[in-house]
Amino acid sequence: MRARKLEKKIYSIFVEGELITSSASAAELSKLMENTYRDVNIALANELVKIGEDLDIDALEVIEMANKHPRVNIHSPGPGVGGHCLAVDPYFIVASTPETTPLIQTARAINTSMPDFVFSRTKILMEQINGKKITVLGVTYKGNVDDIRESPALEITQKLLNDGSYEVSVFDPHVNQSWIEKDFKKATLDSDLLLVLTDHNEFKTLTEEDLSEMKQTYVFDTKHIFPNHVVKNHYLSLGNIGSLSRIERVPSF
Repeated sequence: MRARKLEKKIYSIFVEGELITSSASAAELSKLMENTYRDVNIALANELVKIGEDLDIDALEVIEMANKHPRVNIHSPGPGVGGHCLAVDPYFIVASTPETTPLIQTARAINTSMPDFVFSRTKILMEQINGKKITVLGVTYKGNVDDIRESPALEITQKLLNDGSYEVSVFDPHVNQSWIEKDFKKATLDSDLLLVLTDHNEFKTLTEEDLSEMKQTYVFDTKHIFPNHVVKNHYLSLGNIGSLSRIERVPSF
């Protein structure tokens, strides 16, 4: 206890926020639970996407309405959870007490399933539009960073490449790798589908002119950030994934 008081006194010299004294174990579990809470919340949103697909209800609209309640804050769904924190920290808790963490383990399973979910829906969409080329937008685990650790976007991209059914081009302005096309127009040349997997700011302002090299202008936006008015009836998100079976091939711009 005396050591904690001394530590708090030292930190108070340069820390303006509230200083909390606790045991090292409680402090560590608190940090792990911060990220686990977010992982579980995202899993709820991702499960809602699958419910919406079955019921043909826009999951994003449901989330927007539910979050108007002052005590509800459902996170955004997506292609999975990555990075060195959210995708990892829950496992430390599970490893320490596996018998008492069924909710955390289920949430991990749901989020881990999302790359396969996006991959399978991408294949269905490509079959319906008779597509041959996919342009992947973003392979980092979150927007505006160059970090690809535990990235679900990278996992989906690898699944598409391993499948061998399509030509796959990758564009990510934040990642410098030889297999990533640095020119957007070249990345989208003769492409049938933009698959948005990361919410980089650069993707939020794309225009009709930017897509002029595409063969067909379809977009599957797993991050709900693409300006969907640019592609009008060609736009599919995790919110309206239930409409996948009704997509008809329409002329490109």
